[in-house]
Amino acid sequence: MRVQVVWIGHHGEVRRTGRAMDEYQRLRATLGVLFTVTVFGVAGFMLIEDLSLVDALYETVITISTVGYTEPAGGLTEGGRIFTAVLIIVGVGSVFYTAAVALEVFIDEVVVGRRRARREERMIDRMQGHTIVCGYGRVGSSVAARLAASAVDVVVVDANEDRVERARAHDVVAVRGDATQEEVLTAAGLDRAGVIIACVHGDSDNLSIVLSARVRRPDLYVLARASDQDVERRIKMAGANRVITPPEVGAERLAALVLNPDLTEFVDIAAGDTFLEFRVEQMMLSPGSELAGQTLADNRIRSRVGTLVLAVRQSDGTVVTNPPADTVLGVGDALFAMGTADQLEQLEKLV
Repeated sequence: MRVQVVWIGHHGEVRRTGRAMDEYQRLRATLGVLFTVTVFGVAGFMLIEDLSLVDALYETVITISTVGYTEPAGGLTEGGRIFTAVLIIVGVGSVFYTAAVALEVFIDEVVVGRRRARREERMIDRMQGHTIVCGYGRVGSSVAARLAASAVDVVVVDANEDRVERARAHDVVAVRGDATQEEVLTAAGLDRAGVIIACVHGDSDNLSIVLSARVRRPDLYVLARASDQDVERRIKMAGANRVITPPEVGAERLAALVLNPDLTEFVDIAAGDTFLEFRVEQMMLSPGSELAGQTLADNRIRSRVGTLVLAVRQSDGTVVTNPPADTVLGVGDALFAMGTADQLEQLEKLV
């Protein structure tokens, strides 16, 4: 088994799609034009033909709707006829265009929307061990983009329609709904997921997501975001495996820039779009692995594939950091190794 736990290095851009103005914006714009034409018609009939508000509105509606046209008692003046002709041209065109856009919105919402929803449901049903990202804000969108760029299956859950559409525009499968609701997490494939990340805006919502996920899936790896250390403690008590507090991470980052500027700069280079491409991954020794039963020195992992073993978590739960050469590897042990994607791929074959 191979699980990526840290991503450092070059990553590709997620392809963007989308339209400059969606159908709903167009519909709102055309309705605005139609309203303006109606007001224009009412005002024109009142000023030119001296009609009352009700009569002017009636004449305007039957004119632009093409239901029928009747001149007011006494007929129209020459100016009234010219105005009516202009109103017919502009008004009828506005009505037909508004109807066309409304039909397009209906088709997109009912037909295309349902088809897309069914397609996403089928995609989620086929996923195994995927990552559920709850919340597609500033943090969630960055996490989802990095995971997707590393070929990790991701399902985003967010209650905001604009954020859901933005995720889909970045080719990320998304479920619209409140992540604190169990049926929404079920739709996101909670029963088959490998990781869930609670990074919505509210601490109480993150706490609720962690509780729901932990009760439903005791074996699930749960990550969460907290605003401060007190909330971090409560979310850990709720069952989160790891909790990240952005203010604390930021403080540690600033301190590192002062205490270890050279090392921090190296990490910045490794994390950016530069020539370095390192990953730290966890790999579990399976039965039949040629590495099992031998020491690190005997396996010669560094010389054979070029990866560096940072730590070994033995089957009894003991973690050996910077393991010595005489460390014996056994079935069920987990190796934490650093290297390029190709090097780690070769190590996976040995594991």
